[in-house]
Amino acid sequence: MAYKEREKSSSLLIMESLMNRSNLSKDERNRYAYLVKGLEGEQILDRRTEMLECDCLVLNDLLLKINGTVVQIDSLLITANGICIYEVKNYEGKYFYEAEKLYKLSTKREVMSPLIQINRSQTLLRQLVEQLGFNVSVNAFVVFVNQQFTLYQAPPQEELLLPTLLNEHFARINGISARLTKNHRRIAEELKSLHMESSIFTDIPNYESEKLKRGITCSQCGVFMDDFTRSWTCTCKCCGHEELISGIVIRHAEEYKRLFPDQKITTSVICKWCGNKLSAKRIWNILHHYYQSKGKGRWTYFE
Repeated sequence: MAYKEREKSSSLLIMESLMNRSNLSKDERNRYAYLVKGLEGEQILDRRTEMLECDCLVLNDLLLKINGTVVQIDSLLITANGICIYEVKNYEGKYFYEAEKLYKLSTKREVMSPLIQINRSQTLLRQLVEQLGFNVSVNAFVVFVNQQFTLYQAPPQEELLLPTLLNEHFARINGISARLTKNHRRIAEELKSLHMESSIFTDIPNYESEKLKRGITCSQCGVFMDDFTRSWTCTCKCCGHEELISGIVIRHAEEYKRLFPDQKITTSVICKWCGNKLSAKRIWNILHHYYQSKGKGRWTYFE
């Protein structure tokens, strides 16, 4: 298990809600697909790091502010030999490298070189580690995880990990026999404590509460559900996923809070958000159990 687990970004969660509850434009749907593909690429790397048997610590999705600059690290691996950071790219298709620039072969259009980004992150992380009082090496890699990715004229740089090089790279990591020290674990604790929750949502389309579809969606496939005859659970008729009613209410309350952070969570608000599929009394009981209530009577809300 990773020392810091990967979670869906707030941007992706918001876009998921908008995909289910509104009619997005083609560009907006493409943006959603881009976010999904990025997460899928990161999860491919996660499966690699989860298989490591050497003594190591993995921190996923780190967002750090270093010397006034925000740095996002897809995956960070701490071993007895030092720190490795990974920038994950789930590119698909044919690309070529020329004059330190990356291009898509079919269009000849330049793609922002991930080497520039990872080298910047490496430099800043080194500075942070030194400021924290640790003396460990920091190595950086760009990982191309998609088996359908081809890079022509690839430079012989160790920082570029093509799909065919991943087995060798992680076999070498797995061959590290030395154990982690207390200092290594302190580094992981310090970095995890410095992680920031992102409050910046990029490329999110404008939306209004009244224009979004109400109802209860399946957590697995996103289909709207309408059978709530059982006391404790509900099963999606589309994919068969079963979920506790309490979990459904909390999930939809959190979804509403994410979409409308300035609005108060009340029983009537969540009733409407769920399409009035569940009784107000049932929703109140669940909110009262899992959240802290504020105010009294009709002015009660939950935090």
